[in-house]
Order: sequence, then structure tokens, then C-alpha cells
Amino acid sequence: MTTPQPESNTKPGIGPAATKITSTKYNVVTNPEFSNYRLITPAECITKGSFIHVVIEARSESQQLVPSGGDFWFATMSTNDPHQASTAGRVIDHENGTYSVYFYAAWSGTATINITLVHPNKAVEFMHDIFTDTGPKIFWSATYKNMTTLSQLKKTNKFDTSCWITRSNDTNRFCEYPSANGLGNYTFVCIPPKDRKCRSLDIIAVNASKTDAMTRKAATGYEDYFQSKYFNQRLTKGPQTIVIKDSSYRKPTSTKDEYNLKLPPSWSHRSHGYWFNYTWTSLLYTDNNWTNSSDMKECLRNKHMLLLGDSTSRQWAQSIGTLLDLRQKAHRQEFPNFFFEDDYKELNFSVSFRFHPQTVTTTRIPFKLFIYFADILDSIVTHECANLIIELSPWAHLAQWTWDSLTQRFIKLREAVSRFRQRCPNVPIIIKGSHLREHLTTFARWGRSDYLLYQVGILMEQIFHRSGIWFLNVWDMNLSFPSRANVHMPNIVVQEELKLAIAHICGQLKHGYQY
Repeated sequence: MTTPQPESNTKPGIGPAATKITSTKYNVVTNPEFSNYRLITPAECITKGSFIHVVIEARSESQQLVPSGGDFWFATMSTNDPHQASTAGRVIDHENGTYSVYFYAAWSGTATINITLVHPNKAVEFMHDIFTDTGPKIFWSATYKNMTTLSQLKKTNKFDTSCWITRSNDTNRFCEYPSANGLGNYTFVCIPPKDRKCRSLDIIAVNASKTDAMTRKAATGYEDYFQSKYFNQRLTKGPQTIVIKDSSYRKPTSTKDEYNLKLPPSWSHRSHGYWFNYTWTSLLYTDNNWTNSSDMKECLRNKHMLLLGDSTSRQWAQSIGTLLDLRQKAHRQEFPNFFFEDDYKELNFSVSFRFHPQTVTTTRIPFKLFIYFADILDSIVTHECANLIIELSPWAHLAQWTWDSLTQRFIKLREAVSRFRQRCPNVPIIIKGSHLREHLTTFARWGRSDYLLYQVGILMEQIFHRSGIWFLNVWDMNLSFPSRANVHMPNIVVQEELKLAIAHICGQLKHGYQY
């Protein structure tokens, strides 16, 4: 029995496009070498506390204005003086080859503008219209031996079979491991192993070579658009620095943008905030009354925080003790790096972390230990709600999922939240959004693309909006921090994320407001 091949895309007008690229196609592709940007805001109007307007002109290799939009840009403004100030600009696509960028000028002095083409329109077209519909792309290897201890687990060098996620009506002849709560009408399946029963599935680990091969195959005909010539290229034709004049500083009363109102609430603001002296000031979330350690400690006293997510949630679990200046903890781990709990006796405060199923890791992990978050929420009974706080963050391992399977996974989680809310209406629940990451290989530029992660963040807020969950948007905070992008950002960023989360949690616990 053979492993399934990627499904062909059937969207009208798209299928035939996935063929060998010819040079004539570059006439409509944005080329960063010839693209430019210009300052629209008059120099005398660039003052502290104002918005600065920049326009990008996307040009092709023929130096003509590209007649359509669709490019994916990063825009940041920063200063290297002792204040280490920086912010992200909001990019608005006018769908005619021009883009508006708005920066919030939160400081005075010389600022450096950085406009970067992350992906040209043809790369975005592939990821949006083809890659997200092509599946399966992630494969796991599995063993059906009974490995119950870590020492046995580490000695396992061979796997028995391959597994993947597919639609429930495509599972004939396979070992099926369905979860209506976790995957909807998709199912985790494995090729039946020889001389073993399906129920004896024990250990899984991502098959990196097969996953990489299928991810590469999905991009056949589009690889050129992800080469260095087009990927993460900073524009050089435009003002590299500007001078922000001092003025009587005031925060804007509103950062809403009329062009972006079609997006979920947090994505429709011109600015989410800025870094200054390595501290994040949010313009999106305004409850800043819980920022010092003593207030946060009192708020979290006698509480239990349940973190359900990926390794970025694990960073929260590992950093909260330092943020709160808690010296001693009791650490218990069910499986290293994937399930653990820390107890801080001085506050009677505890933090539990659990990783989501279908993690993309080559670490050999026990299949049955991983429980879908929807099932975890359903297992919480009413008397456990009194001192509970929940954070959800399932995104970093999901960029290679098909859009339909990802949407179903989020919808099922929302349904579980709704059932949970009937039992526990006052428990604060936060869902933390996605952020950009590193791309160490060429295929990772589309397999784990920042464009896809950006879209995952938007999808998360769309699905969980008005569901009794507060969506924490951390994209701009991570984008504008003065360091290289990484899925595991520096602890400074992690703690600033935590401060925003705790401010909301404590505000809700005190005032009872919901999102």
C-alpha cells in the first residue's frame, strides 16, 4: 500500500498555472530591485504622536508598475539610539500596484524605515490558492511496539509505518484514529502495520524527509518565486531615514483604519503599539493597570493557569515565574517539554502546560498522551472552574495543514469553548495569535511561510470572535522587536506578551468584562 500523493488543485483558472515558469511571467511579478517607496506626509508634519504615510510602488522587472496587488510586505520603523524604539507599519493593498503604509511616530529623532518584500504576488497566489488546498503534506512515522519508558523510547530506531491526516471518507484500508471533537470530518490514519493491530499504535514522530518532499512537490512550478531574489528583500529606492520632530506627545484616540474594517477587529488598526526601552506600549489593548510584579502576584494568587498550545505557550509557562519574581517552584513533568506543571507555593499559584496533538517534531512521542484541546475543555467539571485561567495558542505547527482541515480544527475548538462556557461562564480564556518565524531552508519559505502564519492569525480571530475568548494579537509586537525573527522569540518579548495577557485576565477578574 502506498502513501497518498498530494491532491491536485481544482479551483477554476488555477490548475494549469502550476507549470514550468517562463521568463514572460516575470512581467507581472513584483521585483524588489525596481520597486520603490515615497514619503507622502510632508516633512514639517512628521511629529511625535502623528501617523506617517508612505506609499510603496510595486514594479516588475521591466520597471513598470505592477497592475495588481497581492504582495506580502513587512514595514518597520526604528531608531538605534539608546531608547531602542521601534514599531510596525500597517500595510494597505490598493490592488493596483500601490500600497499605503502607516507608521505611528511614538518618539522624536532620526528613524530608519525598512520596507521589505516578503513574498511577491505570484508566491502569495500559490500559497493562497494552491498550497492551502493541497494535501496531505505532513507525514508521521509510527511504531506499534509497546514503549512505555523514556529509556525504551530513545532506543527505538525503526518505525513500522506512515501516518497522515485526511478526510474521513478517504480512510478505507487504513488504521483510523478519528476525533470528531478535535479534527471534525478529518481523521488521523496510518498504513496498517504487518502482524499488528491498529489499536496498538504507540509512538509517532514526524517523517521529516517525506514531509519535506511532499511540501516541495506541492510547489512544483512556483519554486522560483521563493528564491532569494524575491524573498525577504528590503527596498532600497526610497528614503531610508526620516526626522521626527518633538511635540506635545499624545496617544491617538483611535487607530482604526477605514480600509481594513473588513478584517477582524484587532487587524483593522493602523498601529498596535511600539517598543521603547525594550518595553512594549500597546495602542490596541489599553488596560495597563496590572504591570508591576506585586499587583500581578495578588491577582494570580490561588489561581491555576492552564496553557494549551505549542512551544510558544511553553515559553509563557517557563517565563511567568521570572516575570512575577517567584523564586521557588515544584516542577512535575509527564513528558519533557510537552506536558508539565509548576507549583509556586508562595502564591498557591500553579501553571500547567500541554502540547497539542499532531505536533511537527522528530521527537518520538507517545501517541496516547496527546489529547485534543476540545476534549480537555470538555473534561473540566464545574467545581474546577473557580480559580482557573486558560490560554490557547495552537498555530506554530499548522501552516502546512489544508485550509479546510485547519478551519474545522478551530471550529471544533470553538464549539468546545461554547460548551465550557455553559459550565464555567467566568473563567478568563485567552487565545494568543501567531507571529513570524525563521526560515532556514528554501522550502520553509512556503512550507512555514510568514504569509501563511499571518493568515492563520486572522483565521483564528475570525473563528473565535465573540465566542467568550479574548484574542491577543502579538504579530506587530514580534515583527517590530529589534532582533531576528524566530518562532521562539527572546524572553523580553515573551514577558511583554504575558503582561498584556495578565492585564486582561486581572481586569476581567476584577471588573467581569468579556471579549
